Amino acid sequence: MAGDCLTLWMEENNVIVNQWRDSASYANTFTEKQKLQLLHADLYQLLQKIQGLPATPQSLPLELSVLYNMLIFHIHSTSGFQDEHNKHIAETLSRVLRVCSPGVNVQSNEELWHQLVHGGYSSELAASLHRLAGLQGALWLAEEKLQEVHDLFSLLLHPEDSECSTNLRAEEKLLALLKAWRVSNEAEEKVLVVQPAQQLRDVLYTSAAFLQGILAMEASQHPYAINLFGEAAESLCSGRVLAQVYTCLGFCFQKMEKPQTALQYWKQALHLDFQCLAALYHSSSVYKEMGNVDAELEALNLLYKALLSPEQEAPSTKTCFLIGTEQIVNAPSLTSAVRAPSPWKVKYLIARRCLENKRGEEAVEHYLDLLALLQDESHQDLLPNPEPLIRIPEVFLETAAGLVLEKRYQDAMTVCEEVLGRTDDLIPGSLSVDSTQSKSNVMAEQLNLVLWASAAHLHQGLSHGLLGDQKESVTEYTKCINLLVKVQFIDTGCASPHCSRGSGDEMEISLIGLCSKEETVLCALKAAAFLGRSRQFLALGKHKESLLNMQLSLQASPAFPGAALTLVGHLIKLGRRTEAGSYLKRYQSERKTLADQWEAMKRNLPLYLDPHINHTFPAEDSLIKELEESAEEMQSEAVV
Repeated sequence: MAGDCLTLWMEENNVIVNQWRDSASYANTFTEKQKLQLLHADLYQLLQKIQGLPATPQSLPLELSVLYNMLIFHIHSTSGFQDEHNKHIAETLSRVLRVCSPGVNVQSNEELWHQLVHGGYSSELAASLHRLAGLQGALWLAEEKLQEVHDLFSLLLHPEDSECSTNLRAEEKLLALLKAWRVSNEAEEKVLVVQPAQQLRDVLYTSAAFLQGILAMEASQHPYAINLFGEAAESLCSGRVLAQVYTCLGFCFQKMEKPQTALQYWKQALHLDFQCLAALYHSSSVYKEMGNVDAELEALNLLYKALLSPEQEAPSTKTCFLIGTEQIVNAPSLTSAVRAPSPWKVKYLIARRCLENKRGEEAVEHYLDLLALLQDESHQDLLPNPEPLIRIPEVFLETAAGLVLEKRYQDAMTVCEEVLGRTDDLIPGSLSVDSTQSKSNVMAEQLNLVLWASAAHLHQGLSHGLLGDQKESVTEYTKCINLLVKVQFIDTGCASPHCSRGSGDEMEISLIGLCSKEETVLCALKAAAFLGRSRQFLALGKHKESLLNMQLSLQASPAFPGAALTLVGHLIKLGRRTEAGSYLKRYQSERKTLADQWEAMKRNLPLYLDPHINHTFPAEDSLIKELEESAEEMQSEAVV
């Protein structure tokens, strides 16, 4: 009777496996998944029938094979490993152990495998047991339990291969063990299985190399990661996995400052799988490092279009087996190297790079597209991976900066009104900040609100001035300054090389310490606002007020471009040549120091301040020459 049951159960298993083989033309489709779910249910019912009777040495090979097939169907149809898979293996191993080593009572999968292999098992059980061990290894690899995988295959190692992993690194030992794992010949088995053990071993080898390569790459061990990725690339895998491996190789070579090699690997990745868009994203970053703006923007634009297009799977990416590296190593969840940003993040990067390179028309077009997307509040995350988070008000302010660059001053002011409308009611009456201590989230946000609103008024002041409305320009610059003076940095222990907290009209420069990023931005805003307001007062013929604002600009940030020379030039025009000569002499002696300080300061300044900065710091050489000639004239007159 028992023999008849085993024959019937084996035939039922084989019928189910053949049904799957006949449906192989539906691979990687929704129809295939539906079919697998039905076949999994049939195998589950069959396993219940087998396990409804006490296990025997004759029934165990079939039981292990049915469990193996059932789990593979379920893993593939659900696209991942689950805790219940480990539980199924543990329950079945316990049944095996009760037959092979009666009286032994262990609980964990690790202990079950240890007891079972050390207790001994029959040659008839070897093939099915090794297959299940391979599946257990896949489960543990998916959970990144590398030590457990190493210990399991050490148990299965043939005595003749016991020295295969001597004198190797831990990661190399695991690959050596998998390579040495001798799977049984399944050709003569009557019980059919959906994935041969030989194929599963090759998949495990690829997965172990790929996973350990990712872990080494994330630990910045790039040369060793490259060796592991090389092993993965030469092993059994689909085109999609190979594209991910090439993408990681390119990432490592980029970190090792070998951009051309990185680009070659990313090109190969895209050739294998045109949906491996992380390769395109990383290519743009390398072009940026190389200073090739056209190639960078071309890559980003291609990436943006690809992200918006429906995903189409290339034939080379399809797997021809059920358990592959895709199921074992979820690379996008482990490393940003194979993750592409969202379309909205890419759109922001394009807009920003256009603005940075003074491509005003293109920048404005992309920024306005972004603002349109933001209006529906459905795409609030604008994080350009892996760069820091960009806040929505800053997107508006950068848009305004682009509009100013394109001389669309009225549009720039309209965009700034949007920022002010979102921030005005939230700005505190005053704010004291100790930059030696960590700021609370509330304080940090309040400080951001002040800086954003101030920058909006600064843009509006500049726009009104360029439109010829000096009075409105003065009003906006004054609003900017009034907001900035609400913030006081106290007891910071920080004397900035480019921000002066002193009083008086003297140019004050301290070389001790560094300011926080927020204080640097605040000082730059103050300097720009005072300098901008001085120019408007000058246009209105208010020379006294203009001179005072020039001095305040210099006091707020001695290194701010043009602050010192604007003051010197104005003093000469007012006939205060002695005073101008004193400032000019001091400026000339400190010019190199000021330039260095400005370079340090500029790294902390947001992009939206660009319209207010003279990039040919500190002024054109012709202006310096003119001022020097004036100084010489003053000296000659003094001698006379």
